[in-house]
Amino acid sequence: MIATPPVRTDAQWVTRLWMVIAASTAIRLLVAGTTGLGIDESYAVTVARPWSWSYFDHPPLHFWMAGTMTWLTGDTKAVLVRLPFVLAFSVTLWAVGRLGHHAFGARAGTLGALVLACTGVLGLTTGTWVLPDGPLVLCASLAVLVLAPTLFGSSAVVEGPVHVSTRRWMLAGLLLGGALLSKYHGALYGAGLLLFLLTTASGRRQLRTPGPWLAAAIALSCTAPVLWWNAQHDWVSFRFQGARATTTADWSLAPFLENVGGQAGWLLPWIAIPLAIALGGALVRRQTDARGWFFACLAVLPIGLFTASTLGGARGLPHWQAPGWLFVTPLLGHVLDQALARGAQWPRRWIPAVAGAWIVLVAVFTSQVATGWLGGRVVALRPPADPALDAFDWRALPDSLAARGIDITGGVTARSWIQAGKLGVALGPTTRIVCACDDPHHLPFREPTAGYPAIVVEHAQPWGRGWRPASVALSDRLGPLDSLGVITLARAGTPAVRLVVYRASSVLTASPMAMPVRIP
Repeated sequence: MIATPPVRTDAQWVTRLWMVIAASTAIRLLVAGTTGLGIDESYAVTVARPWSWSYFDHPPLHFWMAGTMTWLTGDTKAVLVRLPFVLAFSVTLWAVGRLGHHAFGARAGTLGALVLACTGVLGLTTGTWVLPDGPLVLCASLAVLVLAPTLFGSSAVVEGPVHVSTRRWMLAGLLLGGALLSKYHGALYGAGLLLFLLTTASGRRQLRTPGPWLAAAIALSCTAPVLWWNAQHDWVSFRFQGARATTTADWSLAPFLENVGGQAGWLLPWIAIPLAIALGGALVRRQTDARGWFFACLAVLPIGLFTASTLGGARGLPHWQAPGWLFVTPLLGHVLDQALARGAQWPRRWIPAVAGAWIVLVAVFTSQVATGWLGGRVVALRPPADPALDAFDWRALPDSLAARGIDITGGVTARSWIQAGKLGVALGPTTRIVCACDDPHHLPFREPTAGYPAIVVEHAQPWGRGWRPASVALSDRLGPLDSLGVITLARAGTPAVRLVVYRASSVLTASPMAMPVRIP
C-alpha cells in the first residue's frame, strides 16, 4: 500500500517560502564573502565613485548602491558592496513567491520562488553580484506585486469589473521608475504590462481610468537623472546600448542557436526546458487563462526581442533575456503545483534534484574561484586561462607595489576598462584610475580633465591572440615605458596573475577625455 503524502496548508507553504528565502540568502552571502568581484562588478565599483547622475553603460541605480556602500564602509571588499544586492534578491524571491500565491495558490508560489532561487543567471549572479539586474528585478517584481492582490485576489474575477486603485497604480509607477533607473530593460516590463491591458477586457477598462497613465508618467519622471546626464554627454549611453544590438552581419541561424543555447546554459538546462514549456503553455492558453497570460506578457518581450534580434546576425549576450524569464518562474510553479495535485511523482524527484544540483554547482564554482583546484584536473582551468580568475581580486597588489618602492599617489594608468576595474578595487576608492584605451566606457567621464598617470600596471596576457605588451601598444599615448618588473599574485599559494609595472618617462599631456569614446 502506497502512503499518501500529507496535505500541507497554505500557512505551511508560506513557511516553506521563508525557508527557501533564508537558505538562498545564506548561500549567496557565503558566495559573496568567499569570491572576489567579477569583471563587470569591479568596473562598477570603480566608476561608482565619484557619484554621477548616470553612467556610460547603464542607468545609475546599481552604481549608486555600490558607491554608497563604498562611501559608508571606506572599502571595496566584495562582501560589503554585494550586500545590498544579496538582500535585494531575497526580497525579489519573496515578491515572486507572493505573486505566485495570489495567482495560483500558496504551494505554486513557493515552488516558483524555489525554481527562481535555483537558476544560474538569476539565482546566483543576479542574486549576488554588483549588476544592474539585481535592482531591476527587485523593482519590477514589487511593482507587479502591488497590482496583483487586486488583479488576482479572491474577490476578483480577472475578466470582470476589476478596479485597481489609483494609489496602487501610482506606487507601481514609482517602482517601475526604479526598474528604469536600474536598466533600460525596465521599459520592456512597462510595455509588457501595457500589452496585458490592451489584450484583456478588464485591462482595457483599466486604461479608461487615470491610474495606468499616472503610473506611466511617474515611471518616466524617474528617468530624469538619466536623461539629464545623457543630454550633457551627446546621448552616449543610448548610442552605446543601441549599437550593441545593431546587426552588422547577414541573416544567420548560427547566432540564434548559439544564443538559445547560451540562455539554456545560463538558466541551467534542467530548468530552462521546463520554463520554456511553461511559457509556451501560457501563450497557447491566452484566451482561457488570463493569469497565465499576465505573466507571459511580462516575460515575452525581453525574451522574444533579444532572441529574435540574433537572427539578424547580432550575437547579443544570452543573459539579456534573463529578466524576462523571471516572470516565467511563477508559471512553472503553477505547472508543478498542478502536477502534484494530479498525484504525479516526477515533481517530487525533480524539485530536490534541482535544488541539490544548484548547491553542488555553487560549491564547485566558489571553491574553484578561491583555490583553483580544478586546474589540477582540467588543463583549460589552469592559470592564466582559468575563467574563474575573473573573480579573483588583486588585493595583494598595493603591498607588492609598496615593497618595490613604487609610488602611486598620482594614480595608475590601465590599458583596458576591464583591468581598470580590477585595479580600482585593489587600490581603493581614493586612487585615480585612468584608462589608456579606445573603449574606456565610463572612465573618462570619471576623470575628465587630468592627464595619464606615469605608473602603468597591466595584466600580462601572452595567451591571447594579438596581445602586445603596454611598452609597445601604449607608446603612442604615453611615450617610452620603462619596466619596473613583474608582480605575481598567488591564489591559494599558487601563482595565478602576472602584472607588469611600467613608468612612463615622458607622459603625454593629452587628457583621456581628448581621446574619442568608441561606440562598438
